[in-house]
Amino acid sequence: MEQPDMRASGASPESNPGGAAQSDPGADGRGLGDRARDIAGATRERLTDVGSTVRGRAGTLRDSLADKLESGADRLRNRAAGEHGGAALAGEPGSAAAAARDERLSQVPAKVAGGMDATAHWLRETDLDSLKATVETQVKEHPGRTLLIAVGLGYLLGKALRK
Repeated sequence: MEQPDMRASGASPESNPGGAAQSDPGADGRGLGDRARDIAGATRERLTDVGSTVRGRAGTLRDSLADKLESGADRLRNRAAGEHGGAALAGEPGSAAAAARDERLSQVPAKVAGGMDATAHWLRETDLDSLKATVETQVKEHPGRTLLIAVGLGYLLGKALRK
């Protein structure tokens, strides 16, 4: 059986193996580059949209947390006023020590509520980037203290917001 002569048709076996059609490599490379740029641009736009959505949600969450802190502070003040509105604590009635202890204990909810209000104000006034940097610095420099503060605040908020 005789092999067809590739030289007669002007093609060589090396340049066109299997007889498959070849395309211009310059056109494919340029098309692929354009597609990659289009995909990168679309991805950048999507990431920008996601970033703005996340920033919006974080701002809403920040405002919501500030609102909850303020309402918790109000509840704490109201509860403290109801519990300590002229009622003496158990102890030695009429003694100076009992009066001083009662005075100190009645100031605790007011101080905690004031701190909650100050935190709510700080949350509203602080932008997200500086808030993130502040929290990261605090956690890196004082991880144990930060954990204890977070647990304490969670407990106090839970008690204040519980009905």
